[in-house]
Amino acid sequence: MAQSGVVVFDELSDSAKQRAVTDFCNFYLKEFKGNNLEIIANFPIQYEVEQLNHDIQDNRSLQPEELQDFLLENDNHLLGKVLAAFNLSFLENGALADTTYEAWYQTQYDQIQKGL
Repeated sequence: MAQSGVVVFDELSDSAKQRAVTDFCNFYLKEFKGNNLEIIANFPIQYEVEQLNHDIQDNRSLQPEELQDFLLENDNHLLGKVLAAFNLSFLENGALADTTYEAWYQTQYDQIQKGL
């Protein structure tokens, strides 16, 4: 049973989706810079990830804040599709409900390691 006030990405209001996408964009850019996106590639969002990575590479001369603004303006829908694929729980304001992106990513990584 879902916690009261906890929803999946597609159930968020538009303003809450924007917060979720902005928070995720920060995380994604950090992981991209560290060449650490292999876990994300395991989800059925290959086109979206490839397009995001292409746009980041094409605009790598931008300052970090400018690059984030570019992605939020031009690839907002791609970031949203990626987030929706993760099936994470969000508070109604768009913040993650019970984890951080870093902790979620580590959990995903740990699960793969156990299976090897």
